[in-house]
Amino acid sequence: MNNYTTLGWQLKRGLLNFSEKICENLSRPILKFVSSMLYGLLKSQSVMLPEIARALEEGITVKKTVERLSRNLKEFSRSSQLVENYMETIKGKVDEETIYCIDPGDLCKEYSRKQEKLGKVWDGSKKKVVNGYKLIEITALTHGSKLPIPEYTELYSAETEYSVETAEILESLKHLDKHFGNGGIRTMDRAMDNVKIYSHCTSKEQQFIVRAKSSRNVIHNGKKLNILDLANKYKGKINLKHSDRHGKQHKLKIWHIPVELPKMPGVELTLVVVHGYDKKEPEPLLLLTNMDARGKEKSRRIVKIYLCRWRIEEYYRFKKTQFGLENIRVLSLNSIKTLNLLLSMLTGWLAVFAAKRGESLLLEHIFIHAKRVYAIPKFTLDALADGIFVVLAKTTTGIDYALKPLPQSQQLSLFEPPRLHYDFV
Repeated sequence: MNNYTTLGWQLKRGLLNFSEKICENLSRPILKFVSSMLYGLLKSQSVMLPEIARALEEGITVKKTVERLSRNLKEFSRSSQLVENYMETIKGKVDEETIYCIDPGDLCKEYSRKQEKLGKVWDGSKKKVVNGYKLIEITALTHGSKLPIPEYTELYSAETEYSVETAEILESLKHLDKHFGNGGIRTMDRAMDNVKIYSHCTSKEQQFIVRAKSSRNVIHNGKKLNILDLANKYKGKINLKHSDRHGKQHKLKIWHIPVELPKMPGVELTLVVVHGYDKKEPEPLLLLTNMDARGKEKSRRIVKIYLCRWRIEEYYRFKKTQFGLENIRVLSLNSIKTLNLLLSMLTGWLAVFAAKRGESLLLEHIFIHAKRVYAIPKFTLDALADGIFVVLAKTTTGIDYALKPLPQSQQLSLFEPPRLHYDFV
């Protein structure tokens, strides 16, 4: 399968099958727009409309293609139906043991002045406040490879207060409840250390793990204490070896303490204290959960589940570095939201495809074309995207050709590849 035409055609058919599923009950012009955007994003590896337009190979001027894509992005109003169809497509990939990673993020636009409803966000890489937008993302991790499948994405103006951000997080949790029920394990960082979020999860008997802030107060043995002061009283009797994303080994010390929250009396929680997580930060990792943490294996499992939450950070990095999300140039807020939504759905398609590693011959050939210096890493999305970029760069037609109906004659043309069904999702 070294023929670039064959590989490229199979990728186009797989992406078009996915586009048809998420555009079910929508008009054909919407299908054409969505499939063109997904293919343009995949082939160009860029969110800039001129690059997407060049990747489509439509046989008209790039200016005309950019104008059409820009108009459709600005006027797109079927996001809710698109999301519903996408949820149906990925519903079979999750179950009662799925780990859901919930995390607020940001889209930094430091030098932008004209984009609609810009606000102020904290740029962690530059350690300063810049213009930008806020994001809420939920990803479900695949069981074997722990690759993040986007379940929810919402981009909104940063001209909001903290209470509005909390409302956005609660809205994302309600979306998760609606489509996937109360199963799975919700893992959240310190930004979700909020009584309203705890109340939402406990009222629905949902399992959760939240990294607590060191300023939080808890009740232990009937006494109100600072959570960090309480944690420092226990040095940990359970050992766990952990290899971080940089390959460094950490020897963790774990212990579990029954606690309650002052504003949620009678609701039993467990504080899992993890020493040695970050050598640069002397404070232990503080995890609040309603899961059973009694015993060595249960405590270790809770810590391992939370450590998987880092996958959503890699997902953010993938969108921002592989596709240059922060280089987005469209001006209207609806255009930015639509482009972010389509990129998240494309990432979901890639994650499901990458999870078939060891099962798909097509996937293995794409990894070969990625030409990695070292072995393919566990987080395979970067290598997969690079391999697809190399394959599609050799093609001379866009996805619009695959949308055309087959001729009535049963005899295949020498110039038309067979339209086979390659179901990647």
